[in-house]
Amino acid sequence: FLTAEDACGGTMRGSSGIISSPNFPNEYHNNADCTWTIVAEPGDTISLIFTDFQMEEKYDYLEVEGSEPPTIWLSGMNIPPPVISNKNWLRLHFVTDSNHRYRGFSAHYQG
Repeated sequence: FLTAEDACGGTMRGSSGIISSPNFPNEYHNNADCTWTIVAEPGDTISLIFTDFQMEEKYDYLEVEGSEPPTIWLSGMNIPPPVISNKNWLRLHFVTDSNHRYRGFSAHYQG
């Protein structure tokens, strides 16, 4: 079981784990730019379930690649629906601007 709290990005392996924005549940940093890649066994898909989500609308966002549609762009204050990969990987790219900080996001994934 892996936790990527302090790391701003990295590669996550294993059948399940948690990915949170830096500092979660406290406020994330300004000018963050973090990329996590979740890699499951070949042939497996990954489901990503958000448990918390709070970002400055439009200016701070989480981009998810590897599902349908190919790129999902998430922002704002609502918890997004689960994301299911269509291959054995998902990539999460978290970007924040230079003002207004919120709690960010936390999600758990399952291969």
